[in-house]
Amino acid sequence: MVKYKVIADEIRKRINQGKYIPETRLPNQNELVDEFNVSRVTIKKAIDLLTSAGLVYSIQGSGTYVKKNALNLSSSSIKIGQNVGLTTAASENLKLESKVLSFSVRFPTEEETERLLISSETPLYEIHRLRILDGKPYSIEYTMIPVYVAPKLSSEVLAKSLYNYLRKEAGIVFGDNRQTIKAARPTDLDKKFLNCTEMDPILHVEKIMFTENGSPFEFSVVHHRYDMVEMSFINSQGK
Repeated sequence: MVKYKVIADEIRKRINQGKYIPETRLPNQNELVDEFNVSRVTIKKAIDLLTSAGLVYSIQGSGTYVKKNALNLSSSSIKIGQNVGLTTAASENLKLESKVLSFSVRFPTEEETERLLISSETPLYEIHRLRILDGKPYSIEYTMIPVYVAPKLSSEVLAKSLYNYLRKEAGIVFGDNRQTIKAARPTDLDKKFLNCTEMDPILHVEKIMFTENGSPFEFSVVHHRYDMVEMSFINSQGK
């Protein structure tokens, strides 16, 4: 496990154990750097991960504080709406499995050319994965990525962490993402793989991921079981 996630999980554990009390300030970054013997960049990544999880918040010039409701956040669910992959979002006490349902290369549809700003002759990966969290079906992901983004992408990579691969091996610097979220009725695949009934709603998420310079590199549609996910958004007021 990468160092910043180890640190984030340790701080999460201290919050759960009451060592870091809600509405109080965490040790400052210099203190955390000394304790964990890492760089300030690593500490910042750990704090960013905890912020995305909705456990802490930062006040410029004051420090990072534990949220009042931190102890009430579910330890067995994942927050969506953040700019990290599922592997990163899952805490160390959650076992994540990825089952590749299909993996192929084709040319894009008209909608995909518009979403990814590519031509109709640009080869595209079509990836279909079932994500399993702690032995329970969590989501079905339908992902489209231009082949030139990651020419050596493989089924072995998809069974692990796609986003880690794109960052480390393909050299993609992640920027913003745009998501559309709505409730929907389950499809036949949802019923089969997510154990949904006709009356169970699913959360339908369409997402476009952008590089740091604003170029789209992934278009995905994800169906989540209604009882395995929650939305987490952080709105900050600019000065």
